[in-house]
Parts: sequence; structure tokens; C-alpha cells
Amino acid sequence: MSFVQLVSAFRLYGADVLLLALGVTLTTSLLKKTVLKTFPKLFVFLPFILGVVYFAVYRMIATGSIAPLAADLGGTLCNGFGCGCAATLYSVVCEKFLQGKTKANPLAPLLEFIPEEKREEAAKTLYEEAKNLSGEELRKYFEETLNTFADPPMSETELLATAELLAEYMDSLEKK
Repeated sequence: MSFVQLVSAFRLYGADVLLLALGVTLTTSLLKKTVLKTFPKLFVFLPFILGVVYFAVYRMIATGSIAPLAADLGGTLCNGFGCGCAATLYSVVCEKFLQGKTKANPLAPLLEFIPEEKREEAAKTLYEEAKNLSGEELRKYFEETLNTFADPPMSETELLATAELLAEYMDSLEKK
């Protein structure tokens, strides 16, 4: 999705929906990092659920009654879903355009077997040294280094397979 497509998508919503969507984005981000860290599948639906709730509360405050939930439930749900959509777009914009300046370690997604508290350090250590190696040296380096971070230690078969996978992946990165 290009920047022009993102901007045109934001034109679909009114100012009230966009402002509420900003609140939904911030709340979703906060919940992802704190309370709901253990429920990653919920993150897909969270902006839409919060969008409907935020918009319903906004409409009730704006009208001073509960009528938006009773008389115009369809409009409230539609605009609340729009809040969720706009919040998702805000997240995409933040990830794609604002955080794009920090380069993620390409090995980190392949190191899920390493405990989370040591994963970033392991990815950094492995990647920095591996950039200077190739072929058999690279495989040997991964074989020697992986078990220092793995908890519990890997079996010999797992170690060889993982070292081979990481070495092939590093080789493919260098070719690009």
C-alpha cells in the first residue's frame, strides 16, 4: 500500500472517527505491551472492538442519551467499525513509515526457541559475527554459538538443522 493510498483511505472517515481512532490506536498499543501480551490472537480484533465501544460512548456523550444504541444502532456500529479500520491504518502508517528507520534484526524471527529475554541479545550477537563469515565457517559458528543462548540446550540434530537453516538464510540475505 503506497502513501497516497493510505491518505485516500483516511479521507473516507469523518474527523470524529479519526480522532477516536487515534485513541483506539494508542489504547491498543498500550494493551499489546502490557495486559494482553499473552493473547496475541486477540490483537487482530482489538481495534475493532475498541472502536465500536469508543464510538458508542462518544455518541452517548454527544447526544446525552442512550438513543444511539437503541435508535441508531446500525450507524453506531458502522462508525465504530470505521474507527477500528482507521486505527488499523494508523498502526500501519506508524509501522511502515515512522518506524521504518530502525532496521530489525533479520535473524530474530528465526530464534523463537530462545527465551524472550535473551532473544534480542542472541540475534544481535549472531548477526554481527555472521555478517563476516560464509559457507562452512558460518555453519560452524552457528553450531558453536546457538547452544549458549538456547534454554533448554538443543539436541545435536536440532543444532545441526538450525545452524544449516540460519546459514542458508544469511547466504540468501547477502545475495540480495
